[in-house]
Amino acid sequence: MLPKKIVRGFLRSDGTPNFSSAVYSRPKELEYIMQKPVHSATSRSPIIRGIDTMISKGVRRLPVVGPKGILLGIVTATDFVNFFGGGDYYRIVERRHGGRFFSALYEPIESIMSTDVVYADIREPFSSVLEKMLVKNVGAVPIVDQSKSLLGIVTEYDVVRYLSGRVLSTKVRDHMTRNPVFASPETSIKSAAKLMVSNGFRRLPLKSESGIVGIVTTTDIIRYFGEGSVFRQILLDEMDAVLSTPVKEIMRTNVVKVSGDLQVGEAAPLIRSSGVGAVLVEEGGEVVGILTERDLLMALAIE
Repeated sequence: MLPKKIVRGFLRSDGTPNFSSAVYSRPKELEYIMQKPVHSATSRSPIIRGIDTMISKGVRRLPVVGPKGILLGIVTATDFVNFFGGGDYYRIVERRHGGRFFSALYEPIESIMSTDVVYADIREPFSSVLEKMLVKNVGAVPIVDQSKSLLGIVTEYDVVRYLSGRVLSTKVRDHMTRNPVFASPETSIKSAAKLMVSNGFRRLPLKSESGIVGIVTTTDIIRYFGEGSVFRQILLDEMDAVLSTPVKEIMRTNVVKVSGDLQVGEAAPLIRSSGVGAVLVEEGGEVVGILTERDLLMALAIE
């Protein structure tokens, strides 16, 4: 379902974005914008290898390909967090491996990938990719050739970086996501993972009685599972102890906050440099919203 704030004057009656393709398309634009070579995984690669690739390469999703490089699906950081205990994928650990998480790490990536992947042909205009991101509500679009062989990928970050030179005079409050969900820094990693997976969040602000104390992302959870000391606990089948760790142990404390009166154009570089793809929005000393890469992408698309 599309976020309600997209619909307001943004979509045409046929459900497509209300922007001119002439503004967003130049010849061979995708070749310039897309990330290449793209970090990917094969469908039969073990989950543990996908986790290692995601951590070492600093990416949030991996296109999944067959033996000849044909695009088959995609796996995201949220999918891995789901597998760690945040959602239904954890049933793989329980049912196929009797709760032995280390054993389950060698399940093939295809067991948790999405096969309903939104992709684009390299010959399509950039406006088509932007439209797919917004209408299909995805954070990345793999780019393929005529035979569906993977060539690259375009992410929200790439789009924001590419369009960030545009003048954006609207206010942050006009595009932010209002009333963000908070968690306590004492919340367990398992509970935070469930909250993120069930709501489709990639980041979760943490709030104590004194105010905002940090933020945790799906990538932070993945990195935590890759730490040496935590991995040893997994080897010893001490998964309950790993999942019960409070999120304050892995949170980021350098949270960027901005005023709702700030122009979106001024917030863009802060989002790109935040390390979490978002800034929190304050009004009257209270955090009332969050402005993410997705919100910024929508602001850029309709400005």
